This record gives sequence, C-alpha cells and structure tokens, in this order.
Amino acid sequence: MAELAASSASEPTNGLLWAFRFVPGEAPQPIEQFNISTIESDETAWYWLHLTTAHEQARPMIKSCRFLPEDAIESLIDQDGGLRFDIEGETIYGALADFERDLSGRTNETGKLFFALNKRIIISLRRHALFSTDRVRRQFNYGQVPQSPLELLELIFTQFAQAAAKELSNLSDILDDIEDRVLQPEINDDRILLAPIRRTSARLHRHFLAMRLSLARFEKLQMALPEHFDEVAGNLVRELEALDHDAVLVQDRARLLQDEMAAKTNAAINDNLRIISVLTALLMPPTLISGIFGMNVRDLPFLETQSGFWFVLGLICLSSFLAYRLLKRLDIV
Repeated sequence: MAELAASSASEPTNGLLWAFRFVPGEAPQPIEQFNISTIESDETAWYWLHLTTAHEQARPMIKSCRFLPEDAIESLIDQDGGLRFDIEGETIYGALADFERDLSGRTNETGKLFFALNKRIIISLRRHALFSTDRVRRQFNYGQVPQSPLELLELIFTQFAQAAAKELSNLSDILDDIEDRVLQPEINDDRILLAPIRRTSARLHRHFLAMRLSLARFEKLQMALPEHFDEVAGNLVRELEALDHDAVLVQDRARLLQDEMAAKTNAAINDNLRIISVLTALLMPPTLISGIFGMNVRDLPFLETQSGFWFVLGLICLSSFLAYRLLKRLDIV
C-alpha cells in the first residue's frame, strides 16, 4: 500500500492528481498514466479520478469522459453555482463543501469539491487542496476501501462532517472560556475573539443548509433516484441536520456573548459618564464664583476686605455643598 501515498506526490498529469482502479475484493490500484479509454474496455472495475483546476489540461480530460451526461461535464468544467446535488439518469453530480488544507494540515477555511459519479466512475475536481479527499485516499492504506463510487462520495462527506463537528466543538470550547470571563465582575473585552467564531459558524451554517435543502428537494419532487442513493441521501440529511443545529447554536451563543459584552461595556461607560456629570455639576457653581471674582473690574466685592480670599473660598465651598444637596434631593447621587 505504500505506493498509494506516493501516487499523489508526483506532478499532476493532465490536471490529474491521482487515479485509482477499484476491483471488488482487491486493494485499490493507483494508476500512474491514465487514459479515459481504459474504462471502456474494463467491465469489472470502477475508477476514481481526482483533478485540479490549476492545470490547463484538466478541462479537456473531463470533456473526453463519455460516461457522464453533458450537464454533469459542464458542472465540472464551469464550476458555477453553490453547493448542491443534481441527478440525471444514473449520474449524480454537484458540489460538496470541504475544509482546505495546507502543509500543516486542516485549516478552518472552506472550499468546494465538484464531483460527478455513476456506477463506473467518480470524478472529483477542486481548486485548492482539500482535507477530506486526501484523508479518504490515505485511509486506503488502512483497509478502508469503498465498494462503489457512491460509497466513496459518502466517505468523503463523512470525513468533512467529522472535521466540521470537531471544528464546532473547538469553537464551543472557546465560547465556554469567553463566557467564564464575561461573567466575572471585571470587564474583559473578548469581542475580537468572537468575530472569527461567528464568521466560521455562519459559513458552516450556510454550507450545511444549502446541501440539506438540495437533498430534501429530491424527496419533495419525488424524483427517481439512482440505486442506493435514497439511503445515502437520508444519512447525509440526518448528519447535516445535526451539524446545522450545532452551527446555529455556536452562532447564537457567539452573538449573545457579543451583545452581553457590549452591554457590559456600555454600562461601564455610562457609569463613568455619570461620575463625570456629577463632578461637573458639583464644580460648576465654584467655577462660576471663581470666574466672577477673577474678573479685573472695579467695585469687585471683598477686593479691599481683610481676609476677603477666605470669604470667597467659603462661598465656593458653600456653593459646592448646596449643589451636592440638590443632586442628593433629586436622587442623582
């Protein structure tokens, strides 16, 4: 099985990142030089082709696949529209959500995996390196081998669902820590931490909702489905509903914590403004009196009076005391 990992290390040919041939009861066989005509003469196996749009020869290779209907080929080539599932005859095609990956592993950024499959072949296409497809390929080394293209698609989705559940669990743990700090008397402004949480949960919610509605459309329209797809679709819908519930819960918690932090900060600001307002009211009469006696004009009281400064100072203190009593009577302080 060591050659399975090595098969993806070489440079993509015709945009092909890897290709596998599956025969019941045997290990997946990586194909170094793939030709689409090979499928026509092979009646005992099915194939998985994984391509990248970064290679200019990927589109001509997809167009040469005569096992797929025209709409499925156009969906792979154009890569337009959102996340969805479409059916034409025995072919299932559309786009799934998946996490992007880099050299360090899975990231929290999401991308799209475009796919088309029938009983003989599954073609998957991506722009950026994705987590779930690579994870499924690596699991071939441990004996987890799908028996059909539809089962392979379900395995890819399951990997995404598990990664999404783990991501939502991590976000929930971060919210627990933030909530503990918010409930403390001190002001802890963690709103900068809530922004990426809300962004990630909202994005995942949109992905889950789009795929769930697309699958529910088949049951609503009572469409004829390919063999075993009704069971797979039911499993996907149940997983999507559970994930969507968790995503909405995380999103709502983040929003409530953000509102609570904003309310707590606003309350502290209002308290500070109240203190400043009270001090301003207490100091306004003394300021007025000191301003009057600071005028350089004739006939100013106490100008020639002995101890006149102390009379004015007493008047200032008296005005502050009277202002305080008035604020007290009005229940402001």
